[in-house]
Amino acid sequence: MNIVIVGAGRVGQTLAGKLARDGHDVCLIEGNSAKVRALSETLDVQLIEGNGATAPVLRRAGIEKANLVVAVTDHDEANMVVGLLASFAFDVPRIVVRLRDADHAEGFDLIGQDHPGEHVWVNPDVAAVDRIASLLEVPGAVDVVSFMDGELIVAGFRIGARSDFVGVRVSDLNLLFAATPTLAVAIHRREEWIIPHGGEEIAIGDLVYFAIAREHLGDVLPLVGAPKDDRRTIMIAGAGPIGLELARRLDARGVRTVLIESDESLAQDASEQLSNVLVVKGYATDQSLLEEEDIDRVSTFVAVMRDHETNLVGGLLAKRLGAGRAVVLVDNPALVDLVGDIGIDAIISPRLLVIGLALQHIRGGRVRTVAQLLEDRIEIVEAEIGKRSMLAKGSLSEIKLPRGVLVAAIKRGDRLLVPRGADRAEAGDRVLLISTSENASKLADFLAE
Repeated sequence: MNIVIVGAGRVGQTLAGKLARDGHDVCLIEGNSAKVRALSETLDVQLIEGNGATAPVLRRAGIEKANLVVAVTDHDEANMVVGLLASFAFDVPRIVVRLRDADHAEGFDLIGQDHPGEHVWVNPDVAAVDRIASLLEVPGAVDVVSFMDGELIVAGFRIGARSDFVGVRVSDLNLLFAATPTLAVAIHRREEWIIPHGGEEIAIGDLVYFAIAREHLGDVLPLVGAPKDDRRTIMIAGAGPIGLELARRLDARGVRTVLIESDESLAQDASEQLSNVLVVKGYATDQSLLEEEDIDRVSTFVAVMRDHETNLVGGLLAKRLGAGRAVVLVDNPALVDLVGDIGIDAIISPRLLVIGLALQHIRGGRVRTVAQLLEDRIEIVEAEIGKRSMLAKGSLSEIKLPRGVLVAAIKRGDRLLVPRGADRAEAGDRVLLISTSENASKLADFLAE
């Protein structure tokens, strides 16, 4: 496809690089001249300096031939203008924009109703709340993504010496879980990401992602070695959009929740909106405040403040003072490797969340969900199999998937299974594909309609 991306922040840069590696013709628009110069040395895409919310700059970027326009600047209004121009002035058939404000999202939906084509908005704040809520449901996990309408989860666990999986070969998981759809689908070992083959052994220190049927999660957790924690209080640092919505969801579930916010206005608003949540005005990096609020009785400390470095400091302090788990919002790729090494249990990256949501719509066709794992090195795709798909041409052993690509699950009607080599997918099935980022472009051949 010919793709125009407006905004060269972390999302725009990462998305442009990924789509270019997939073989698309990508033009990236950015108004900051210094950033354009720097990116010209690292990105193999066309770069245009200018205001992407103006028609002349969009024309220079080739929007008149574009199959897709993606607007991911830091400003909702600019993204809305790009969407309007792409739709009404240039008749671009597919448009994806990043919007945080619900009112803007409603307006964008109205635009889509009155004009042909695919109009999609993605909200990183909502995606972050969804991911954190999923994490809170799985003790000990560093990352959790739901698939197959929530029936299957892919959860990452750091393997400790107490885990029953130490020394177990991936192929032997079939013996441990004969009646339970469970499979090790990705392993992060030191600097390497592995899509494991059957003979791969799980080792102490590995970060292993398992595909697990949700109804059997309780059977897997004890073997992983996830620590038991009877504490039920969740403490949230930051009453911005993410913290407020997360507290609202937890309150609706009856979870005891403490919300800390240093801004008096935000704290007051949160207190008025959340009648059953304890709202505390103060700094989440204040040791005495955390101790006063019984941080040692908190099962999970969630830091979602505006400043991501402060989130990291708050999470480290909370863990040192006795919190069971620390989940922090951090979007610096350089910090991802710190998960588990310095006391932070899970990092939420809005950048990767938005990229996954955008790819879900960019890939189109029968793709239902796309998720990026830590470091953007592994991609998970849930898709429906069409009649012409290569996956429906024979058994999994016969179709010879590329190395680095794995079929982790197949859902046929109400039945969910972890397939083996002799199994085959059929038209209408939903499959979960795991791939290294380098091989993600090859998935299109297997998902043809």
